[in-house]
Amino acid sequence: MKSLITAFFTLLILSTTALVSFAAPAVVGFLTGTSGLGDLSFNDMTYGGIRKAQQEFGFKLIIIEPHKTGIATAKEVADLASKSDIIVLLGGQHKQLAEDAAANFPDKKFIMIEVPIDKAPNVSSAVFKQYEGSFLAGALAGYVTKTNKIGYIGGVDIYLLHQFEQGFKAGAEYSAPGIEVFSEYASPAGDFSGFDNPKKGYKMAMDQYGKGADIVFTVAGLTGNGVIEAARRTGKYAIGVDSDQDSLAKGNILTSMIKRLDVAAYEELKKIMQGKFKAGPTYYGLKNNGVCLSEMKYTKDQLPAKTLEKIEKIKKMIISGELKIENPATN
Repeated sequence: MKSLITAFFTLLILSTTALVSFAAPAVVGFLTGTSGLGDLSFNDMTYGGIRKAQQEFGFKLIIIEPHKTGIATAKEVADLASKSDIIVLLGGQHKQLAEDAAANFPDKKFIMIEVPIDKAPNVSSAVFKQYEGSFLAGALAGYVTKTNKIGYIGGVDIYLLHQFEQGFKAGAEYSAPGIEVFSEYASPAGDFSGFDNPKKGYKMAMDQYGKGADIVFTVAGLTGNGVIEAARRTGKYAIGVDSDQDSLAKGNILTSMIKRLDVAAYEELKKIMQGKFKAGPTYYGLKNNGVCLSEMKYTKDQLPAKTLEKIEKIKKMIISGELKIENPATN
């Protein structure tokens, strides 16, 4: 009996240690992506997941927003790491900074959201199969367009956004062979201001609508808000991204390609808080609800039931593997 009691308390102590791995309360540092909080998209979605974890686990939160270039400095990341137990970095532009800081602070845990990091023992990463969700968005656009012309506007010309673009184009071609897709980026690689320029997004969208596009998919942070405004003013459709943006222009946002950044941020933090940290990437796609289309609350009544049925069928085919959607851009 004595040995059983001893074993019980030993197990209890080990379980408690796993759950409380840090000084109480732990400190989480959050480095946002370009344009920071208030974008109603990429950053806010991630913040929502962090706040959910904070409410559950009671950690302190420090937030740093990059300056106008959209990229934090090494000093900013080092300062954040020195003050935090766990550091969440958002955006592919911060990959190298995450790798460097993880090497310099081996006793800290890092979460990289957007791009994979697989060779650092203290870094987990959340990676999204955005090309799967974008394929669905493109297929829907192909079924809905009346001009057989649609558009894509990305914030910055980088490979992550190529995944959106190429997935979107592939989906559109699947549902509407021969469809014309206009494609542009607000800024070149290395210049992340393209995520923070609504006026430019508005102009680019108006140009594409002027060429005959009746649906434009925007993956551009705050710049995308300008695209949505152009859709509202012209009576055309936009497709939102990251969060459910359908309510920003009710009836003019066909759907939103949602990336569950909130789910990823929450799940990665939860693993650490429960002593279940695992280094390396975790992939979020259609199969595990990491990406999806919005419920189309304000537009589904405008669409034929058969169109919605076709999209649901395509989704099931992708999940089952019957329709293989490969990652179209890996570097």
